[in-house]
Amino acid sequence: MGRFARRLLVAVVFIVSMVGFASTAFASGERPLTLPAGTYHVPVYRPVAAWPRLVVCTPGARLTGVAQQLARECAYHHIQQAVDAVRQRGTTIYVLPGTYREEPSLAAPTGQCAKLAGQEVLSYEQQQACPHLQNLISVTGIGDLQIEGVGGAVVVEGTKRIGIRADRSNGFYLRNVTVRGFAEDGVDVVETDGFVLDQVTGQGNGANGLAADAADHGLITDCTASGNGDSGIATASASDRSGSRLSIEIRRCRSFGNLIGYSGTAGDSVYVHDNEFSGNSTGAMLDSSVQAVGMPQNHAMFVANRVFGNNADFYLGCRAVCPRRAVPVGTGMLLAGGDENTYASNLVYDNWRYGVAQYWIPASRRGETDPAKQRDTSHGNRYVGNLMGVTPSGTAAPNGIDFWWDEQGDRNCWQNNASSPGPLRSDPAALPTCDHPSAGGPYAQRGNPVKTAVVTACAAYRPGDGDPRGCDWLDPPSRPVP
Repeated sequence: MGRFARRLLVAVVFIVSMVGFASTAFASGERPLTLPAGTYHVPVYRPVAAWPRLVVCTPGARLTGVAQQLARECAYHHIQQAVDAVRQRGTTIYVLPGTYREEPSLAAPTGQCAKLAGQEVLSYEQQQACPHLQNLISVTGIGDLQIEGVGGAVVVEGTKRIGIRADRSNGFYLRNVTVRGFAEDGVDVVETDGFVLDQVTGQGNGANGLAADAADHGLITDCTASGNGDSGIATASASDRSGSRLSIEIRRCRSFGNLIGYSGTAGDSVYVHDNEFSGNSTGAMLDSSVQAVGMPQNHAMFVANRVFGNNADFYLGCRAVCPRRAVPVGTGMLLAGGDENTYASNLVYDNWRYGVAQYWIPASRRGETDPAKQRDTSHGNRYVGNLMGVTPSGTAAPNGIDFWWDEQGDRNCWQNNASSPGPLRSDPAALPTCDHPSAGGPYAQRGNPVKTAVVTACAAYRPGDGDPRGCDWLDPPSRPVP
């Protein structure tokens, strides 16, 4: 057999062996996305009371201070009515305290929109023509719009698929609003260059609390995300700036009680710092496991986050409503196929399975069949100066394993990490340092086969079908002994 034929045979066997990795991605219901040009900027907050402005209020609300003054200008009782009335770029919509259910947005569709009712994926043009088939509040193609809750609690709630959707609306700024109870996402920012979610809460939504898809120049700050069926905060297909600059910054947020605290599928060039991820199944996750723009994931930074107690089990006893994907219950931070990421100065404790875990995702998992690309993830990741297994007060609260690695990939390294209760708990026991990063080794090409077998088994998860054979991720781990 000639050299070329042998290589071809090896490639075919390799791809066939990866079939177990391939799992159907959970349906996002989103059109094929295009990344924005990246020529805009992160919008700047306009203090109360900016001009031009529109004011929304609920009848009978008790108001004080600036809200009472703005109430004299109130011309709308629904946020969407004010959005539809915007005629000038740079408008600010002030929303006074109350719960907004946007009853006009719930009207049955008519005409061409009626024909699209029930269609899973809508184009941009269809979203523009039929804004309320999927969304309670739709901001489509409006530049530099700021929507701000003023004077007290502003709540947007309902049963539509999306609560507030900003689509191709560069410079979108949302502040001081709670969005809850939607079938999919509370807030979704799509194909937008320049956005801020500031003091926004996403609560009890079926998928993500706060989401951004194919966005750039973004900031999510001082947010809260809890009780969402998939991720508290999600940035999918963030613009890939390959280390030249940030695409999306996430800071000072609290994300708890979700399946995943933060999810970055193709979370490229994101900077996640000074956040708290607790009480989820998995605290924070980057991945290259589905077909999406910007794969493979690369160049994210996780710095000075507090990641603890991520042991919630949402799989136990689920029937009609089960998590959409399999994640390892009891994990602080997870890197499922990504390159050139940095995890530094994070405080990671009381995660009963893994503090931080990294494993390889072959390109076949995202529909890529080129044999040369199958090893294009899990390279050049750095874990530096993280404190494991101890609370801020110095009390021991160990992780099950501090660092878990499937041993696949090149140039990965761990250095100056510490555990005050004692030695670091790692698997493998000896991890490559950044002075001598991983290069080769017995498992560099395919990963440790025992570990890879578990990852492969868990990829076969389907909601409602129970635990896949050989997958122990969905079983809550025992609390580790200090």
